[in-house]
Amino acid sequence: MRNPLVSGPRIYLRLMEPADARVLSRSDLVTTETWYMERGRVPTSAMAFAHMLAELDKQDTRSTYYFAICLNDSDEMIGGTSIRDIDWVNRNAETGIGIFEEQFRNSGYGPEAKHLSLKYAFETLGMHAMRSDVYEANTRSVAALLKQGYQPAGKVESEICRFGIYRDILVFDLLRSEWEAAYAAWQHRSG
Repeated sequence: MRNPLVSGPRIYLRLMEPADARVLSRSDLVTTETWYMERGRVPTSAMAFAHMLAELDKQDTRSTYYFAICLNDSDEMIGGTSIRDIDWVNRNAETGIGIFEEQFRNSGYGPEAKHLSLKYAFETLGMHAMRSDVYEANTRSVAALLKQGYQPAGKVESEICRFGIYRDILVFDLLRSEWEAAYAAWQHRSG
């Protein structure tokens, strides 16, 4: 394992590095999930990703953590997760996740990665609450958030226009105590 910050049964999370930029850039090109892309499929260069990741390391106080989701047995990076828009005073932030290639989706890697990033947020960073925004049509992400302990917190109406139709953004939040209960249940199911 390369510099794991937190490990699970099948995957570990490490901070993304500028060297991961090629994998990130490629993921924009091969993804079959385009509903979340606000501008549609717009490729981002590896150089742009590398610059963004290098700039994060220069911050005195991070407002964002981008994690590589890596397989324990091969160190292959299969996705990314983030803790972003960190409010250090009020101890809250937003989470996000993406599994890059279809072959790794629907296999439990996403929930495991999300629980690991939440573990890092609550136990290492000392967050009090987390939130996640989901495009209303993304029912798979909604179901995953509910399993991870998130609670519906509202919606932003007509936030995004897709194919000429305005859609809502659903907002979810999660307190540490809610996550602890969901994490314990997930660990029990995972064996």
